[in-house]
This record gives sequence, C-alpha cells and structure tokens, in this order.
Amino acid sequence: MKFTAGIIYRSFGRANRPAGILVALLAASMLMSCGHSKSSAPPQPATAGQLMSWSPAASFSADLLNLGISALGITGITAKNGAACYRLTYGTPDPSGALVNASGLVCLPSPGSANRPVISYQHGTIFKDSDAPSRLSASSVTASEGLIGAALAGMGFITVLPDYLGFGDSLGMVHPYLHAATLASATVDMNRAARTFFADPSVNASTNGQLFLTGYSEGGYATIATQKLMEQSLSAEFPITASAAGDGPYDLTGTAHYVVALPSQVEPAFTAFFIKAYDTLYNSPSSIDYYFSSAYTAVVNAYFNGSYTRSEISSALGGPGVATTTLLNPAFVSSYLGSGEAALKAHVAGNDIYNWAPKVPTRLFHGQADDIVPYANATTALTAMTNNGSTSVTLVNCNAGSQPTTHDNCALPFAVDAVTFFQTMATGL
Repeated sequence: MKFTAGIIYRSFGRANRPAGILVALLAASMLMSCGHSKSSAPPQPATAGQLMSWSPAASFSADLLNLGISALGITGITAKNGAACYRLTYGTPDPSGALVNASGLVCLPSPGSANRPVISYQHGTIFKDSDAPSRLSASSVTASEGLIGAALAGMGFITVLPDYLGFGDSLGMVHPYLHAATLASATVDMNRAARTFFADPSVNASTNGQLFLTGYSEGGYATIATQKLMEQSLSAEFPITASAAGDGPYDLTGTAHYVVALPSQVEPAFTAFFIKAYDTLYNSPSSIDYYFSSAYTAVVNAYFNGSYTRSEISSALGGPGVATTTLLNPAFVSSYLGSGEAALKAHVAGNDIYNWAPKVPTRLFHGQADDIVPYANATTALTAMTNNGSTSVTLVNCNAGSQPTTHDNCALPFAVDAVTFFQTMATGL
C-alpha cells in the first residue's frame, strides 16, 4: 500500500503513476552523492537503533524536482532546494526479538540541512526488493519510494524512509506484512539510526525537534502503529508534532474478514502476501497447503522472496479477479467466515491498531469508494479514538476530482493533503 498501497493493497503502485513520472523525469540527472561509505558487510548490531554503516545513494537538483512535481499536476508545492539521499544500515529486532541488520533511506535538503523538520515516511506494499527506498541509486531509479523522499527533502524536510524487515539488508526473510510490532520497531530504530547519522561531522545535518509521521495504505497502517508506540512508550525520545495516515487497514480484523468474504480477489498478490506473512509469523509447521488451493501453494511458497513483481505474482495466482474459492481452499474460507480459525483470528486481532487515544494532531484520510481497504477502517478508528478520549483526530474524505475515490485514485490527493497539512505547522523549511 503506498503513498503507497497493499492487504490487499496496491502500493502508490498502480497509484505509482505519479512516482513513475518522477522516475522518467529524474533518471537522466541523478548523480551519486559525495560522502562516507563502508563497502564491507557490517557486523551484527549490539543494540536496537544502532547505526551500522551509511553510504551515498543519489542527489537531485531543485529544478528537476520541480519538473517532476509540476508533471504530476500539483500546484502550491515547490521544491526550494535539491536533495541528497543516503543509504543506512541499522539494527532492529526481527519477529523473534533477535537483532538483525535492516536498512532505509535518508534524504537531506541540499545545500543546507540545519534545523530542519523531519518526516518519517512509511512506504506501502512492495513485492520486489528493487522497489525498497534504500535501493535508490544513480544506476537504478525504480525505487519510487526513494524518489518521494527526495521530493519531500526538496521542500525542506529531512526525510527518513525505513525499508522494513524483509527488504534491503534483511532480504533473507519474508516481510512481516501488516505486523504492527515490527513495522513500528523498524521505523523507530531507523529514526534512531538517522539521528546518529545526522551527528556525523561529515554529514552536518540537524533537526529542529519537529517530527511528522506519514504513509499511505500499508504505510498508513505502519504510521499509526509507530505513532502508538512512540506516544505510549517513547514520548520523551520521540515527541511527535503530527501524523497523517492514508487508507490504512487499522481495523485489521474487519479488513481480513472483508477480503476473505469477497467473491473474487481484486489483486490476489496482496491477499496471498498477507496470509503468507501471517503463516510465517505464527504457524509451525506451515498451514499454507490448508489456506490455499493446491494449484497455488507452490507459488505462494516461492514468490515472496523479493524477486517478483506484483503483476507476476498475481498472474501466477490466477490473475486479478480470480474467484476467492479458487485461490483459497473453500474449506478455509467457510471456516474463517464462520466460527472457525480461532487462532488465526486472534493473531489478526492482535494486530488491530485503532483502539487507543492519540494525543497529537492525527489526520486520517480515506476514500469513501476505496475498493481495497474499506472506508470503515477510518470511521472505526475515528470513533474508537474519540471514545477513548482523543480530541486530536480528524477524518478527511478523499477528493479525487472527477475520478471515483478508489484506493489508487486517492494516493496522489493524500500526498498533497499530507504535505499541505504538515507545512501549516513546520518551521525551518
């Protein structure tokens, strides 16, 4: 799910048309940054958030960033400076609690990165490792998430973009898709590592204390999960200025039931990714051969290793629109929609993230005609958060102009809304 899309979610994916324009416009002018680099593999981390190594990724001029912004049809948002992006490796716990190396991207306004506000940008669903933010480089410009970080840096924000576990330096594991704890810890630890990076004398960057959180679809889910962890357990370390989350499945229980109950799957890659991730997280031995029809178990077991695109995976799973009871085992579908699958339902419920009370300004953005993540996620979250005593949460309905407010069509309106929202509070831009 991207500024960005995914459970069933498309990353800023088909909605990645905007990022695709940026790719086309900026590819020819990307230059490697100057900086400190450690080429050898870093050792295992000793603490969560430990910065293990960093290296330059790519740099962009303000003119090219503005050309990209203009090509998207965005008005009122301007890149005032260029952007220099860097790849970071850092320590964070995997689902078992063992520390592993993970990675992400930091983009700095250039020139001049002193006393700037920070945006922590949580990307949406990706399937191929080359799309991870840290994969951005002069020789590979397919990492559209990294380009979003560069564009935000051009507007004056320092941007921090975790890859999440399962991508980048932690490619050897299945990404814990829509797993609240590791999405939040990977984001928190990336921000810790970024602060160490800023303090390096050769980097010479600093923040003004403002921290904004944002992301769309899986990124919206990761944003709320991270905000909850920071507000409830790390408020002194990470005082948040505001957050903006778009079209995320905060009520994962309701979303999973909705998806399994559909007569057909809009994009089977997303559904399979979610079930594969939860099977990897919670089942030993695996239950993939029970969850899926026999024709697709081999695909599910082989295709979530970072080597295949969403379209390749969906095609191998019967294609978009495949009948739910063709993709999934009909016995599993019937059991899940009935009173069965208690253990799996409990694990899904354990990753619901809406039932708490945010303290800082929190903007929930959602399309009323979202065809991937039900609009009820936003209203359920707003109601629960308000009933729990929060007075800082607002719900913004997507306006996609003449287009229906589907998941893909609301990605760009969300990006504009979030940036505009943050600019009303940000200083030092």
